[in-house]
Amino acid sequence: MDRTTTPPAEQQARYNALEEATSTHLAYFYCCITYDVPFDPDAIPREETKNKWVEYLKALAQMPEHLDKKGKYLSFLDGQTDIMEVFGDTLDMGAFRAALEVDKPPKPKLPGTAEQRELWGPGPAKHPYTGEDYDEMDRTYKILSSDLEQAGAVSSKQEFTLRRCAKRTLEMDRMEKMGAYDKAMKISKLIDADLASEQLRKKDAKPVENFQLDSWADFLEKAGLTKNGKRCEPDEMFEILFGHPPQYPYTKDAAEQLILINENRMRNNDGQGELSILPDGMRLHDSLGEFAQEQNAAEQEAYENLGLVKMPPPGSESGVGQAETE
Repeated sequence: MDRTTTPPAEQQARYNALEEATSTHLAYFYCCITYDVPFDPDAIPREETKNKWVEYLKALAQMPEHLDKKGKYLSFLDGQTDIMEVFGDTLDMGAFRAALEVDKPPKPKLPGTAEQRELWGPGPAKHPYTGEDYDEMDRTYKILSSDLEQAGAVSSKQEFTLRRCAKRTLEMDRMEKMGAYDKAMKISKLIDADLASEQLRKKDAKPVENFQLDSWADFLEKAGLTKNGKRCEPDEMFEILFGHPPQYPYTKDAAEQLILINENRMRNNDGQGELSILPDGMRLHDSLGEFAQEQNAAEQEAYENLGLVKMPPPGSESGVGQAETE
């Protein structure tokens, strides 16, 4: 079932049925599986409430570690999933009861979202990242990568460099707030060096010439991709791009056999007799050496299975009377 398309009232009714059939706590666990949201005992309402499942979802929405960058719930697999660990080997209250004890200190909340922690890491031991730090690095990375995103995409190497620059920018800002301007300047130089290494600075960008149709036409002509303003034939284009004409793994005879099979199918549909070999006008001319000279094992096996016999050369007498009399 899908949480996003199932009405809250229907979800609550599902929870009520599960609670009556099992227990309060198993009902939460099963509903988390059913509607694909993380299971976390800390989100269980401590006070008695009429709509227990709805209140659980509200509490879960206030826990950043269970939300993605867009504020949407993560999946069930991102929460606690081991039912034995939660309820014990006998599926009794087990660790769940302990987690819900009022006098138990609340579980420490991790800063940021799970996605942010995975992307940026925990931060330096002396200054671990806060939720605000994660948001600031996201914002810095978005600014640094905006030009690349507009141009097409960011490569893995560029993303690595830009994320490192975002981390260093956060550290540089921290140094400036502390008044450690010398350290901030050193970090600034490191950032500039990182950006220069990937030519990600504005001044590193190559100037873009204004689009002129004539210049593009000249470029294509010089590259051999057009002739007199007309596009090259596919075979010519292939040789220009790859340095050799197209080469197929099968022989010319195999290609002609396929043409013959298709031709005879059409003749059968028209009530005409079949051809034993292709007429000369339908034979192929391999002037570019595109086809294999010898049959490979797969082609030999196909000929044996289909009972095919190689066609005689064009113009041979065996082609005379090749069509049956209608």
